[in-house]
Amino acid sequence: MEIIVSQADRLTNIAGDLLTLSELDSGGAATQPHPISIRSALDSSLRTVESAARSRQVRIVRGEVEDVKVLGYELRLEQVFVNLLDNAIKFNRPNGEVRVEARKLNGNAYITIADTGIGIPSEELPRVFERFYRVDKARSRAMGGTGLGLAIVRHAIEQMGGSVRVESELGKGTQFTLELKELS
Repeated sequence: MEIIVSQADRLTNIAGDLLTLSELDSGGAATQPHPISIRSALDSSLRTVESAARSRQVRIVRGEVEDVKVLGYELRLEQVFVNLLDNAIKFNRPNGEVRVEARKLNGNAYITIADTGIGIPSEELPRVFERFYRVDKARSRAMGGTGLGLAIVRHAIEQMGGSVRVESELGKGTQFTLELKELS
């Protein structure tokens, strides 16, 4: 029964992520974009992953988070942050750290989520945003990943007119940087 429940949960997660990607692909946002506070969306996302970080003994450090406003979709932006934070926690080490910062520079908002985790091999970096792609297939599946989270991140940020990039060093950690146009 436990295996059946586990697989049903996994299939439910995959179906939900596929529906999200389908909506993003179609450009079918149900509402018009509106001003979003990066600080508010980040704080909400941090509360969402707080218990997972505690249970995995990963410390979350909220660095400087400027209150930048962007035009977009609040629930999607929070989903992006939760996906990145969840990965940073899952692929970290006990007593590891996840650092979050947001700043504005030259009319853009830059949000970084960096971890001290296992890192991603450099040859894998170009593929991490592909659908169903997993760097470590066995570990990702054991941790409940669908292989769609980073594809959702990229599509959601691009839908808001932004971009995402990743830097990583194997054994030292990974940093994702989101760039969105600041709302003036």
